[in-house]
Amino acid sequence: MLSFRNSNDSLSTFAYLLALLAGASMTLAFAPLEWRAFAFLAPAVLFWLNLKSVPTKQRLWLAWVFGVGVFAGGAHWIYVSIHFFGGANSFIAAFMVAIFVVIMALFLLVFGWLAGYTAHMPQAVRLLVVFPAIWVLTEWFRGWFLTGFPWLQLGSSQIDTWLAHYAPITGVLGVSWLVAVCAGVSVLLVLGTLRERVIASCLAMVVVAGGFGLGQIRWTEPAGEPLYVSMLQGNVDQLTKWSREFRNDNIQAYLDLMDGDKYPNVESSHLVIWPETALADFFPQSLDVMLPLQDWAREAKADLLVGGFHVNRDTEAVYNAVMAVGGERDVEVSINTGEHVYAKQHLVPFSEYIPLLKYLRFLEHIIKLPYDNVTAWDGTNTLMVAGQPMRMSVCYEDAYAEEMIAGLPQATMLVNVSNDGWFTGSIEPAQHAEIARMRALETGRYLLRATNNGVSAIIDENGKVTATAEPRIATVISGYATPMQGTTPYVRVGNWLIIPLMFILLGVPLLLLRGKFY
Repeated sequence: MLSFRNSNDSLSTFAYLLALLAGASMTLAFAPLEWRAFAFLAPAVLFWLNLKSVPTKQRLWLAWVFGVGVFAGGAHWIYVSIHFFGGANSFIAAFMVAIFVVIMALFLLVFGWLAGYTAHMPQAVRLLVVFPAIWVLTEWFRGWFLTGFPWLQLGSSQIDTWLAHYAPITGVLGVSWLVAVCAGVSVLLVLGTLRERVIASCLAMVVVAGGFGLGQIRWTEPAGEPLYVSMLQGNVDQLTKWSREFRNDNIQAYLDLMDGDKYPNVESSHLVIWPETALADFFPQSLDVMLPLQDWAREAKADLLVGGFHVNRDTEAVYNAVMAVGGERDVEVSINTGEHVYAKQHLVPFSEYIPLLKYLRFLEHIIKLPYDNVTAWDGTNTLMVAGQPMRMSVCYEDAYAEEMIAGLPQATMLVNVSNDGWFTGSIEPAQHAEIARMRALETGRYLLRATNNGVSAIIDENGKVTATAEPRIATVISGYATPMQGTTPYVRVGNWLIIPLMFILLGVPLLLLRGKFY
């Protein structure tokens, strides 16, 4: 007979294996598979295992093993960038991925540690109140500590369900909380008393009804006529993207997409967007491209957003940037002053810069980084393009929900330029697009995504994709996007609603029930 305990009352190997498999299965809830039920099943298994009375050390191991499953299953794609595009051999790449997974799984220790303080609480309180609160606090902590990694948040997996309607109020973390509550409900429906099952069922119905009700509310409204926009997906080979030898060929790939004979929609666009570092060069050395683009934009009466590298003339700092071109703007002035430029504020460690470089300089000899001395931008996060203020983001900046609401509600649209080509052939591009959809829903704004090889898309204010294209092909994605005005509750307060609530839901039972059970 299978048992979760050994004769010495400790957890058996099978319990740890179950935790590992449950963690790995959570990946199935996210894009590209989108088997949403696993978002409830995976934490339900973790909650169930933590109902058992075991020593703190084993509880910590259990949570960590679950975390290993989550990040090995859901973030193994970093191997692609390290090995295929970073130049590290397969052994070193696998070793570095293993280190990453081990470290990320440590965040789940917060869950195991705090869950240990609930051992004498009623199981309904633990499953419906305390465990979901701990889960959300763990996700929140992981999202900002040491620059943060807000990937694989449970709430993102529910973008197409009724739970997503809570996002404009609570943000993605609030949706994660409701998923965790429903996970607790599912455990209680199996293990609880009749009274507990009734309570759990009523709670589930309230959550469902609330989701359907909130889905009828429109938090924002049009701020003008729809814009016709085009995103260029150049599908430039990541292996040759940074080579000076292929510079002109790579640029030509994007210029071909602006050919009015082949792509007439581009010439009729109000806004045309090139993806992150589509111009894999410094703007000052790229006047041979930027000046003709300026002429094209003026003739077409359109605005362009072009990804490349901006250089501060005074400090020589390098920025991963996007420049607005067209109208009365002068690209030479923009290059010299930084006007009409937005650059990345939240950099990727060990990619755009190396933390503790004094001690980790050896990494430069292991991984080939095209630019590892990029500087974080401290300028504006909004550019006026096509007559509208647009909140810009580069690369994975749109994964940081609370950072993205800076610049709102003034901005009427969101723009993300990215290069998920670093992870070609993996599940990362689909995951990233799913995250972007949640940002659109939270803010009640259209989000325009331009990427090198997918997933490029127009996402409406409800998080629905209205135009996209197959990944890994050179193409143009065109369609209408409506500027929106108004403020969702999440834009107004950010995480200041959900996080204090989680501390209350965790702290009150600990304080009130401690005296009763100890």
